[in-house]
Amino acid sequence: MGVELRIARPIGLKQKRIDSKNDPMISLDYSVVYQIVLFLILWLILSKVLFRPYLGLLEERERRTIGTQHDSTDLEHEGARLRAQYEEKIAQAQADGYAAKEAILQEAGQQRERVLNQAREEAMGMLEGVRREVESQIQKERQFAAAEVRTIAQEMASKVLGRNVG
Repeated sequence: MGVELRIARPIGLKQKRIDSKNDPMISLDYSVVYQIVLFLILWLILSKVLFRPYLGLLEERERRTIGTQHDSTDLEHEGARLRAQYEEKIAQAQADGYAAKEAILQEAGQQRERVLNQAREEAMGMLEGVRREVESQIQKERQFAAAEVRTIAQEMASKVLGRNVG
């Protein structure tokens, strides 16, 4: 059982004898031209069907990535701006609250002074009334004591002398 291997030669081409001294490694004939034409046709078809859509997808992905990066940068700037605005409003509210607190404390201090002054004036008026009353009572008691002293002195003198003085 023997296997014989035959190589078919292209139609219309004559087989040449290969002489390694004179023949180049690659011979240019019509099959190379066919291969170049087929390669160019395949290149054009693959370019329209595969390469351009793939490159378009890559460009779209790059565009979206850059767009998203710009959006995230814009959002970071907006967040920083809003944070600064928030902190400014908080600081303003704290300052307003402190000012309101100070105003309330000052008003309370003034009202306390007014109430204390009014209470002092009322107390001084009452004290003055009591002093006058006490002074009046003292005067009455002195007059009464002076009258009593005379009466008691006359009685004592009458008892000591044994006769009625007076």
